[in-house]
Amino acid sequence: MHHRKHQKKKKNWIPTLVILILMILVVSELYLLFFQNHSNSVSQNNTTKPNVKTSQSITRLTKDAQHAENFNQEVKPTSDLAKQIDQKLSDNQFIGTALIIKDGQIILQKGFGYANFGKQLPNTYQSLFQIGSIQKGMTATLILKQIQAGRLSLDETLDHFYPTIPDSQNITIRQLLSMTSGLCQKVKATNMMSDDAFLRFAFSNVTMGDYGKFKYDAINYFLLVGILEKLTDASYQQLFHQMFNQHLQLSHTMFYNNFLTSNNRTYAYARTNGKDFSSEIKDKPLLFNQEVGTGNIAMTTGDLYLFYYNLLEGKIVDHQTMNTLWTPETQKGYMGGVYNFSNYVQGHGVEEGFETNAFISKDTKNSVILFTNEYPGAKIYQELSKNIFDLLGSY
Repeated sequence: MHHRKHQKKKKNWIPTLVILILMILVVSELYLLFFQNHSNSVSQNNTTKPNVKTSQSITRLTKDAQHAENFNQEVKPTSDLAKQIDQKLSDNQFIGTALIIKDGQIILQKGFGYANFGKQLPNTYQSLFQIGSIQKGMTATLILKQIQAGRLSLDETLDHFYPTIPDSQNITIRQLLSMTSGLCQKVKATNMMSDDAFLRFAFSNVTMGDYGKFKYDAINYFLLVGILEKLTDASYQQLFHQMFNQHLQLSHTMFYNNFLTSNNRTYAYARTNGKDFSSEIKDKPLLFNQEVGTGNIAMTTGDLYLFYYNLLEGKIVDHQTMNTLWTPETQKGYMGGVYNFSNYVQGHGVEEGFETNAFISKDTKNSVILFTNEYPGAKIYQELSKNIFDLLGSY
């Protein structure tokens, strides 16, 4: 009897033991799950931290002018030379954006005055300005690409493309590039039209002046645009986009219509009696509509330098082709959209309150680029740009 009671008492411990074992298993499982998740979290944190540092090191900007990303910053003057130039710009009441490069380093890139005076928005390194006739240098570059490819030559005559143009059998591609063809456009368009329609209108209103003598007239470059389109079976805008926006990756370069809606656009102003921003110069779409290949592009200072840098370094057109254009005979003269000197080139453009001045050494180490949205008239900023350029080296 006693033995049976003892057995029953023993059996009462079995459910308790089972519950205890189950609890231990559950706790162990929970611990393992927690530990594994914690380890994965630590592991992920340890692997992402170096990537963050690597990303930061890749995007960290320097002052090296050979890399496009380094123009995406304001560069305040730190050296004595940069401070001297900055003061010179202020003393001359410069309005716009200035980019100065010395020995391949950006020593100054900043805005002066306002991009939009009414809204008190300042000019910055991101500001877009109309570059005017400097675009002709880009059109000339597209022509040189065709010459390098063997589809065209500098000595080819205009009659191969436009035989009805006066004296076209005597006018060469070289003469169009140097504006020594003698051609003039006698009538200007008075209404908006497509690029194709405008070119047809311009070519039907050409007259001959003094053959062989320099005369600055946009008709020469309108004809070059037409030749490009005949050679490639593509529009000028397509060719421009492929070369400069895609190939060179100039992401702050655009045609006039896109400029009008850009948040970074500038507005042009007139200075009256020494007073800045005294009146706004209204947008004139009709005028810019008539600048096909000759003056309807907006850029930042950085993008313009990158264009000249790639051109002079032979990264767009090879040096052999460039040397056939820039011969000793063309020095100190206009050729291919720039004024060519022995050791530097000069670009200049003026249009409806905008002015662009660019001086770049042929070794690309030194450069002065001044964009203004308040053209002061005469050659004030041209002379200022050259004076600053002379501070960078012997030119």
